Amino acid sequence: MATPESRLVSLPLSRIRLIMKSSPDVSSINLDALIITAKATELFVKYLASYSYKHGTGKGTNTLTYDDLSSTAEESETFQFLSDILPKKILASDYLKMLEKEEEGVHDDDDDEEEEEEEEEDEEDEEEEGEEEEDEDEDESDDSDEEDKDYEQDDEEDEDD
Repeated sequence: MATPESRLVSLPLSRIRLIMKSSPDVSSINLDALIITAKATELFVKYLASYSYKHGTGKGTNTLTYDDLSSTAEESETFQFLSDILPKKILASDYLKMLEKEEEGVHDDDDDEEEEEEEEEDEEDEEEEGEEEEDEDEDESDDSDEEDKDYEQDDEEDEDD
């Protein structure tokens, strides 16, 4: 049986209860809280519809369209949180073109970044190779100096004999 309070709202309370219970934080719902939530939801939907109608394009034909709602969600700061729920409608062909452009832009950017990274790696490799060659040259010159000293000592010993 319907309670007298449930007649104050036109949204089905069982659906609202189901939505509220879907939250893991909610264990039980008071009937008063349920009715207040339903009434608040109705008032919000009424406000959204009237605002969209006043600021939309359907005013001349006395209609409220989806485009009016999506424009309201996109343009009004109050309804900005609905922009994901009420996106602007676009044709599939337009969407595919947008995807192609984005992919081209992404690939171009990725290619540029990859080329820059490769150039930087090449430069670093060249610097490291240059340092290694210098180290080898120093090692070789040190070795040759020691060998020269050894020869000199051998020569001196031979002279002493």
